[in-house]
Amino acid sequence: MSEIAVIDIGTTKIAFASAKIENAKLKINFLRSYSSAGLKKGKIVDMEAMSTSIKRALQDIETTTGLKVKKAYVCVSGNDIKGMYSNAAVRVRKKEVTEQDIDLAIEAATAMRIPSDRQAVHILPVEFIVDGVNGIKDPVGMKALRLEARVYIITASSSHIQNIVTCCNKAGVEVEEIVLQSIASSEATLTEHDREIGTVVVDIGGGSTDIAVFQDGYLKHVATYGIGGNHITNDLAIGLKIPFREAERIKTQFAVAMPDVSFGTLKFKENEKEIEIVGLDKHSIKIPLNVIKEIVYARCEEILEIIKKEIDSIPLDSISSAVFTGGTSLLQGFISLAEGFLSIPARIGKPDAGLMEMAYELGLDETPFNEEEIEGIYHPEFSSTIGSFIYAIKTRDFNDSTSGFERVFNRIAMWFEKGLKKFI
Repeated sequence: MSEIAVIDIGTTKIAFASAKIENAKLKINFLRSYSSAGLKKGKIVDMEAMSTSIKRALQDIETTTGLKVKKAYVCVSGNDIKGMYSNAAVRVRKKEVTEQDIDLAIEAATAMRIPSDRQAVHILPVEFIVDGVNGIKDPVGMKALRLEARVYIITASSSHIQNIVTCCNKAGVEVEEIVLQSIASSEATLTEHDREIGTVVVDIGGGSTDIAVFQDGYLKHVATYGIGGNHITNDLAIGLKIPFREAERIKTQFAVAMPDVSFGTLKFKENEKEIEIVGLDKHSIKIPLNVIKEIVYARCEEILEIIKKEIDSIPLDSISSAVFTGGTSLLQGFISLAEGFLSIPARIGKPDAGLMEMAYELGLDETPFNEEEIEGIYHPEFSSTIGSFIYAIKTRDFNDSTSGFERVFNRIAMWFEKGLKKFI
């Protein structure tokens, strides 16, 4: 397999990575993050700053490693993303379902009218219905008269996607495909079991929160909100009257999302020890830790309330677990707080789950690398970056070892990529 490059564009950081499958092993050649500029709440507000951020990072990569990135899968947080189901049925011509019948059904299901201000970013297989029997993932070879395909189409703002592509092009990179952060993070952190039992994946980035809900093995719902870790930092900067950079340091070193619990009630310790911070006038001041905790807790509570309302709005039987990724998920006490708010088990999602499952599915080395080889590869902040690789490999790898449903996934992706070239 040829080299795959990924550019993961976020509000606070841009992550770059390159990898390929070689000798039955996924070899990651490069993984690093750089400061991002030009994005606010997941939306582009300064295209020149964004292009410059990408270009400077590419120059550093070429200088330090000799690697020239000319084409890449680009992972972004969706701007006003929406998901919709589409069904279409065809007559099975030879009374036995063939690959051609599947292609016709998929093409019919995806031939829906999309508003001019929106653009299809992902078309994902859900199921096939054969003569009224639903829940079928690979109908090839089945005796039937009628085949119906059901797909999940995710759309985003056309201007947002096209602006991202323009920024990459200005920096000298051709966009192979856009991958939404919610899809990428899910690929990295979920197992097939997670997808079956009902799991919500929440990627809390610097400026946005991306949500994806899975049940019965496939994606049921996606959503994005313009709130993230930067809002916690900004609250600390305003509340403590300190520079933003100092607030980020305080959040990283001292922030606690979950207050103390006493007899079923939440409270903050009185007269807790003080820490020394640098104020706007560059003079040192002392602030009690409980003040910092109160500020952080209030914003974390708001983020979790948004997630809970989104989950409650979905007509599903049940959600069995929650997987959180992104830097904010690492705040001390955040997972415990999330479990209390959502009333379901929660965990931090790391890319190892997706990597191990992909290795198993494709017959690769089940332990593709040690974390010491590539620093931070299993860190939640790189979940969407590594997930973009997994997505790219799934859509590129088209061999006999791939399962029937994966072949369908690949066929949709390949068909969709041809159509996408019209826009990028």
